[in-house]
Amino acid sequence: MKWTVIDSLISPTTGTAFSCIISCRELKLMLWYKASHLMMPGDEIVTSDLGLFINGQLSKVTMCNIIPFNASLWRTMLAQSDCPGNADVKPARCHFEERCELAKCPFGLEKNLPVQFP
Repeated sequence: MKWTVIDSLISPTTGTAFSCIISCRELKLMLWYKASHLMMPGDEIVTSDLGLFINGQLSKVTMCNIIPFNASLWRTMLAQSDCPGNADVKPARCHFEERCELAKCPFGLEKNLPVQFP
């Protein structure tokens, strides 16, 4: 089955990601997963007996949960998100002050370094 990613967000404190996807028959789902990268809007997902392909590449994704899309829940998740990369307008640098569990920022943001006094 083929799906298209509509939107995604990430939790930097847990390292988990959430994506809203839609099928060619307009079925919308919300995915909660752990993966080596964040699925971005426009990415194509194909499920098969061989696994999950994202943009034609076999991908290692650990699904935590899949539920029908709920617009209210999605808005709440976005509003409560603490990752600056999840915002509509991305900042130039990451200002997340807690420990981020992501080895590499999926949005390409550089972390602000703490100010050190001599």
